[in-house]
Amino acid sequence: MQIQGKVALITGASEGIGAACARRFEARGARLSIVARNAEKLGAVGGPGTLRTAGDITSEPVRQSVVERTVEQFGGIDILVNNAGIGLYAPAWKASLTDARRLLELNLFAPLALAQQVVPYMRERKRGAIVNISSIAGKVTLPWFTLYSVSKFALGSLTDGLRSELKQDGIHLMVVCPGYVETAFQAHALGDRPPKPIAKGRRFAISAEECAEAVARGVEREARTVVVPRIGWVLVALSRLFPAAVESGLAAINRSGASA
Repeated sequence: MQIQGKVALITGASEGIGAACARRFEARGARLSIVARNAEKLGAVGGPGTLRTAGDITSEPVRQSVVERTVEQFGGIDILVNNAGIGLYAPAWKASLTDARRLLELNLFAPLALAQQVVPYMRERKRGAIVNISSIAGKVTLPWFTLYSVSKFALGSLTDGLRSELKQDGIHLMVVCPGYVETAFQAHALGDRPPKPIAKGRRFAISAEECAEAVARGVEREARTVVVPRIGWVLVALSRLFPAAVESGLAAINRSGASA
């Protein structure tokens, strides 16, 4: 899909990957509608023509407002980027169910609800793209991040199902699976802090701009799945070919983190 002239609605756009996506899409000529909870940070993203909505997208009134305001100002929505999300560092067997529900509300149910609200406008035009920002943890379950992995596996499955359901309507679905990205993600995560070996892995992180560029290119070439950096495909392949070995390796990392 050509991004030039398209209307892009991006969630979680006040910082990190969401803000970087806004910059990359705007540079390609998209008209932006962005939403996030932090109004001050949101105000620094996008140019003069950007529509900004401050609010929590787990709230139905906020979701309804951002969609209605976008359609009212721009006449439709061509691209939805479901970027907003949160992590949860806690063993699944003792994690707070309150935190687990909060995680799923933001990582799964909010993207589903927004897709349900946006799809009718896309079907009218017989075109559109929905981008769901998942994670490498949505391809390989990480034991220090189990419930986050659950939410991202579910988001990936939702993406695949919607792609089949909406193909006849000219609507394309894409899932993006980043590895470590230089953002404040870990600082915002629920539960405990990440294990020290995991935190140290951030030295291999890519920038939010690199991730956003991969997202924009994926939309342009109508990719089904984007793994960034591409070396992440090696872990995905190993987990499928040698699941027991990968599971043992991840368990060892988890043990070392728990004892650190």
